[in-house]
Amino acid sequence: MRFTRHTTALAAAALTGALVLSACGGDSGDPGDGGSSGGASDGQQTVAVVLKTLSSPFWLQVAGGVEDGGEAEGVNVTLAGATAETQVQEQIDKVRAAITQQVDALVVAPTQAEQLEPILQQAVDAGIPVLLVDTDIEGWEGKETFVGTDNYQAGVTAGEYILEQADSGQIAVIRGVPGNPSTDSRIDGALDTLEGSDIEVVADLSANSDRAEGRAVMADILLANPDVSIVFAANDDMALGAIEAIKAAGLDLEDILVVGVDGTSDAVDSMLAGELDASVAQNSYDMGRRSVELAVELLNGGTIEDRVDTGVTVVTTDTAEEYGAQLEEQAAAEDVSSD
Repeated sequence: MRFTRHTTALAAAALTGALVLSACGGDSGDPGDGGSSGGASDGQQTVAVVLKTLSSPFWLQVAGGVEDGGEAEGVNVTLAGATAETQVQEQIDKVRAAITQQVDALVVAPTQAEQLEPILQQAVDAGIPVLLVDTDIEGWEGKETFVGTDNYQAGVTAGEYILEQADSGQIAVIRGVPGNPSTDSRIDGALDTLEGSDIEVVADLSANSDRAEGRAVMADILLANPDVSIVFAANDDMALGAIEAIKAAGLDLEDILVVGVDGTSDAVDSMLAGELDASVAQNSYDMGRRSVELAVELLNGGTIEDRVDTGVTVVTTDTAEEYGAQLEEQAAAEDVSSD
């Protein structure tokens, strides 16, 4: 049984031009493609959501939560993302378009804190409240809240799991986009947890949160360090790419512990196939849904906390089927809400 319908359904929507989702049937468009403005003709509030990308399973799961949150709250939701997490300027342009359209609230997962902060401050100066999701901008006082995982703690959790499985060995760590605070914090949390153990760090490289790059980076790591016995990647896409490289090198996956982060449907499939050992799953769907709910609460005059931790769950081969069923239930809910 493969838990892929969630990703497939959302990906199909994205490919057919539905990168912008209307939660309640009002006209809406991608802020980066000249869609409808805030204050839609039906009188509903408009919440613009700009994610890092819509090209990976994790962000499609966040998008599913966003869609359902808008449906439940009765607001127009526009949804956009860059073609890849490395395309920072694309994300900036989409945020700028949302400001121009005078949306009521803006939810953003910033790709690069330093580069996004100025344009987000422009939104605040224009009277548009900004909520951050998945990735925080430390020290920026303009945000209303941050909704997401404590990424350092996620790394600590991964490090603790690794120590439960191995008391020694060589580990390779694979980071995301250089300077991305979320993925860097995960790696930092894991390395701090492993410090003082008999696990030796022999490689610390970036693969830009991309599966193909994860494969290429892992292939290079294996050439230089053929005795690697543990791999920790800052997201599941890179972990799955690393597994492809291990298999291509003719190595036995039973001899290498591979751990990722996110808890995507692809990761579940890999665990059920006996390949990926574990993923520190973020509650991606809840992250997306909660961010929209909080935006609406704020627009309606309520007060919200300045930090909402959506938590993590360690998914292993023993629990993958149960966790995958949860993804299926979320996908089913999304199918109903979009009918």
